[in-house]
Amino acid sequence: MSPKSPKAAALALGLAFLASCGGAGRGQPAGGIHAKLGYSEGGGLRVVEAPAGGAADLAGIRTNDVIIAINGVSVRELDYEEIVERLRGPVGSTVQLEVFRAGEVNTVVVMRQAYSR
Repeated sequence: MSPKSPKAAALALGLAFLASCGGAGRGQPAGGIHAKLGYSEGGGLRVVEAPAGGAADLAGIRTNDVIIAINGVSVRELDYEEIVERLRGPVGSTVQLEVFRAGEVNTVVVMRQAYSR
């Protein structure tokens, strides 16, 4: 599998959100939205899975939703590292996502949760 293939990118992105615990800074534990994501063919990040009880699930994000913006910035303008940086943050902090579902765009605020090992 080529490291630039969509499958490789989706796998790397999903693993980053589920397995990584670093990067929050300021001495606070790192958190995230707890969702497996992959790149959508139409642009954006497709939710592959939002595990029950995780931050994304609790905020109402569902499988096959497409995240099109993070804190007002289109994901098309962001590279992989910027996406990860924007979705991670201190536990208990929030991130605002623009989510496309069933022909509509909705704003969803997700409170980041700690990653479990």
